Amino acid sequence: MTPSKPWLSVLMPVFNGAVTLAESLSSVAVQSDGVEVILIDQASADGSAEIAKQFEAHLDIKVITNPKSTGWIENTNLAMQYSRAPYSTYLHQDDFWYPGRVALLSHMKSAYPDVELWAHGADYVDPQSQVIGRFSPPLGRQERLVERQEALHKMLVQDTLALPAAMFRTETLRKLGGLDASLAMTADWDLWLKLIREGGLAWSPERKVAFRLHAGAQTFAITRDGNTYDKQLGVPIARHIEAVNLPQQKRTEKQAQASRRLNLWLASKYHGHELSIRDFLKHFIALGPLQWAPFRIPPPEAV
Repeated sequence: MTPSKPWLSVLMPVFNGAVTLAESLSSVAVQSDGVEVILIDQASADGSAEIAKQFEAHLDIKVITNPKSTGWIENTNLAMQYSRAPYSTYLHQDDFWYPGRVALLSHMKSAYPDVELWAHGADYVDPQSQVIGRFSPPLGRQERLVERQEALHKMLVQDTLALPAAMFRTETLRKLGGLDASLAMTADWDLWLKLIREGGLAWSPERKVAFRLHAGAQTFAITRDGNTYDKQLGVPIARHIEAVNLPQQKRTEKQAQASRRLNLWLASKYHGHELSIRDFLKHFIALGPLQWAPFRIPPPEAV
């Protein structure tokens, strides 16, 4: 495919993704006008790079091998350095787009030009690509500009924005240094909060991506180590709670800490070394019914 100047870069880290990679790239190829894909392959042993190169006739795609990579965050940030487009989005080898996603993003950047994060809904899918649930922040059923304090509050309480369901300015992403490599499990959550603080959020309830749940995901292994996972959940809260207005700050932090304990319990349950649920229930009950509304219990595989 003869590349032209793209407006949207797809930043895509890959490691042994042959099983699902073709489905992911095909979902982009059918709506690729103005879109480039920058794929960083971590020396996959299953032919992932070769699969990606088969799309060169259908996509503006650059395939780069990074054999000494430390993981998906390093590869994603490397892809950022090659971006030629003013806007960027993430896509993992497990996930895929629905028809009309590019059109929606194009509309949103025109309708809400002054924000730094454009976000929409997503579906959970199983290994066979069958929809098994919804994955969206509690921002309502109408497309809208979300007031910054509301966005901070709801995104601090729970990270329910799927990684492939966001778009941001490439220049801002670079200024922020990309994803934090020390947060293998919560780097995207941290980035969403940074972007909201930079310039706010525009929201569409349309579900235009699929986020695949399966035990082979690279981030899934991190949740097996409860101490590491707990620390990573705590970092975005500690970093960004100060940005919430003082009248709401205490309530937001209490809800966020209760959500943190819920995620720890769900992860332990899924991995077969179940923690006591008492810690979560103690914090949850202490909130009171009026503060329970923001909570959405995700499938254990998603935490």
